Amino acid sequence: MRAMQDAEQIVADYLADLLTPAAVPKEAPAAEVKVVAFEPWRNTPTSAPSRDAACRYLLCVAAGVKLAVPMADVTHVIPMPPLTAPSSSNPVCLGRWRHPSGEARVADLAAILSPDLSGAPVMTLVILQGRNWALACVVDEEPVELSPDTIQWRRGAANRPWLAGMSPEPKCGVVDTTALIEWLEKELGP
Repeated sequence: MRAMQDAEQIVADYLADLLTPAAVPKEAPAAEVKVVAFEPWRNTPTSAPSRDAACRYLLCVAAGVKLAVPMADVTHVIPMPPLTAPSSSNPVCLGRWRHPSGEARVADLAAILSPDLSGAPVMTLVILQGRNWALACVVDEEPVELSPDTIQWRRGAANRPWLAGMSPEPKCGVVDTTALIEWLEKELGP
């Protein structure tokens, strides 16, 4: 139990650090910059939300960490069903769930945050776009609206490329579903 609390504190500290703006020196010497090529940030959400309208997000909780998943990428939210045993020993993979139009691979959202957090209690299955992937987590709130202007978007992150940004209110990480699915497919294979 103590190890779970320590792991939760590590993740909470990490997310808090993301919300703290970086210190900017008052007077930095101007450096000459020559732009050779421009490559868009690969973690930018593929369907960037309009700056004029708030977007709806489903708040998913895993091991005490709250993450916002865009409702546009959520197909269904159901109580946790029985799963077929996983074909992998990776703690991220909980198994497969057969649904009327095929089969979804189920990922443990807590283990995605950190393998040390795997096995946290889950009550809900969040089926994502295309119905090939689902997240096991806890959903205990109605979807919320987050304004893109209030989200602190991440730029060029190599660690957790699926974490697109942080929302200060409600305090949560914002998930880029497309990047998360790409990460899952790389992590767990096809």
